[in-house]
Amino acid sequence: MSFRATALVSAALVAVVAAGSAFAADPIETRKKTMKAIGGSFGGVLVKMVKGETPYDAAAAKAAAATLSQTAAGIDIATLFPAGSDKGGDTEALPKIWSDPAGFKAAMDALKAATAVQAGNTDQGLDKLKVAVAEIGKTCKGCHDNYRAQKP
Repeated sequence: MSFRATALVSAALVAVVAAGSAFAADPIETRKKTMKAIGGSFGGVLVKMVKGETPYDAAAAKAAAATLSQTAAGIDIATLFPAGSDKGGDTEALPKIWSDPAGFKAAMDALKAATAVQAGNTDQGLDKLKVAVAEIGKTCKGCHDNYRAQKP
């Protein structure tokens, strides 16, 4: 694995550990750290390989996918999105998360399933990585479109 890829994956793992230790303190900050860890593995490693911004590296792709899958699997909606955490902080979470908990849970379950299934395809060559990124990306987009405020 290249040094750069190792550094990116290591940073994502540190973010996950930091997020885990902050659960009791502030759910908004904790979920931001969790989503940044997901974004770091997905956009910061896998998408860059697909776009040709970084060379394809099977070991780095596998490590990033493992971090992505483990982070997604560890998302506990009750902990990261408790009632009232839609207010009182800098959050992009839309109120729909709390008004449509079944839909939000389904979106999170789709992310967890896609990352678990596609993680095994990321180190099987660039063509399979492209499919994995597309499938995972659909779940990210579905949740962002419905449950996350658009950035200005």
